[in-house]
Amino acid sequence: MKRMKMAMAMIVFACILSSCSQTKDLGNAQMEAKGSTTETSEGKIQAVFDEAETESYDYDADAELEHLTGEYDYLSDYGTGKLTVEKTSYGYDIFDYESESSYRFLANLSNIETIKDNKIYIKYPEQAFSDGETVFGYYILEYGTDGIDVYYGEFSFEEAEFLYHATKRMETGTARYEYEGEYNSYDINEPALEIKKNDDGTYQIQIDLFRLYLLRDGIGKETEDRLEFAATGPGGNEVNGVIRLEEDIAVVTIYGQEWLDFAGLSEYRFYKTSDVPQMQSVTEIDLEAIADSLLDSFINGKVNASSSTDLTSAFYITDLNMDPGEWDSYSVGEKIDLDNDGENELIISGPYGGIYLDAREGRVYEFAKGEGTALTLSYTYYNGAIWIMYSNRSSAGFEFYHMEKFEGADNLAAEMNFGEEFDSNNAEAGVKYTLNGAEISYDEYTELCSKIFAAEVNTN
Repeated sequence: MKRMKMAMAMIVFACILSSCSQTKDLGNAQMEAKGSTTETSEGKIQAVFDEAETESYDYDADAELEHLTGEYDYLSDYGTGKLTVEKTSYGYDIFDYESESSYRFLANLSNIETIKDNKIYIKYPEQAFSDGETVFGYYILEYGTDGIDVYYGEFSFEEAEFLYHATKRMETGTARYEYEGEYNSYDINEPALEIKKNDDGTYQIQIDLFRLYLLRDGIGKETEDRLEFAATGPGGNEVNGVIRLEEDIAVVTIYGQEWLDFAGLSEYRFYKTSDVPQMQSVTEIDLEAIADSLLDSFINGKVNASSSTDLTSAFYITDLNMDPGEWDSYSVGEKIDLDNDGENELIISGPYGGIYLDAREGRVYEFAKGEGTALTLSYTYYNGAIWIMYSNRSSAGFEFYHMEKFEGADNLAAEMNFGEEFDSNNAEAGVKYTLNGAEISYDEYTELCSKIFAAEVNTN
């Protein structure tokens, strides 16, 4: 149906051009804002000419469009979209395919209002009706050395908003560069992209996106004008991308809405510093730095956290009450190795001891959480290790504590229970003290508590 409407739009405009002696002057009259309808007239055509002359919208379309010809890739809801500028026997076509079966526009010179300051203004007939009425969309294509930014306005050019950035493909037949080597990040001026060619013709790829994520297991395959790769991304899901070379600059584009939601952008640029890659094995990679980066991403609202047993329980930091004036508010606390594995966990201080978060396997997990007065969370140093402690002081004359020692967040190495309570079955005995279910003396209990509570850290 959409293609039929587009075809009708092109027929209507062909008729308009025919009635104007097939003029190719790019200032021809168009309809008003989308949703409105007008009829073309000689007076309106002249008004557009006058306005263009007043604002000095003189330009040479051929000269402006000639160096833009080619195909450009961008990220769409359907995967890789394609923007094309193509020279034809009657001028130039500019068309945008979101996928093989859908498109935004199929424009030609008759749809261009003007070209000014490296911007192409396209007033495009999105729907044409049998009574001559037409509905328009307003596109601005801003071009530079690194591609084309596309903007769209529903009613006018003035309210056009950014849609996507499209990167030009290397032309077929142009010189092909060697991908293998080490590339530095422009942001930190340090090695961030390593590419090594394997004996079977594939490539190992490692991409360090500073303080965001490390793609450490990428496998690439060279095509005619690019290096296509797949790697394990956040959450353990596969991400796909391409690497194109612009002489000694590697342009990396990562596709998929999941990555865009995680990172906020999809294109990264690196400059080559050596033909010899310093490829790290997975065991050599600084796993602590990766975990720390993931926790920072949670703090910055870029990734969520979830229970390791229930991934549907995911939450962002913005889902927590961070208002410092309220009793149940949360705040970002310290990073400390709570599970004795050499990597820091993140403390989100808050009600009943808050939440402890662990980063592993490309995700942030809820490691421990306070659950009310009967399970108030804290941690302590005991016998040379850190223990997670849950306290229950919810009833008068009753105290109970449960402690857990981990060696990695998924490896519970030891547990301990102790407490005191009034012995209702033996009023003369008074208070009963226990350790792991066995009754102990007051002196033993007091000595134990002095060691544990002296090193306890409250995270309320």
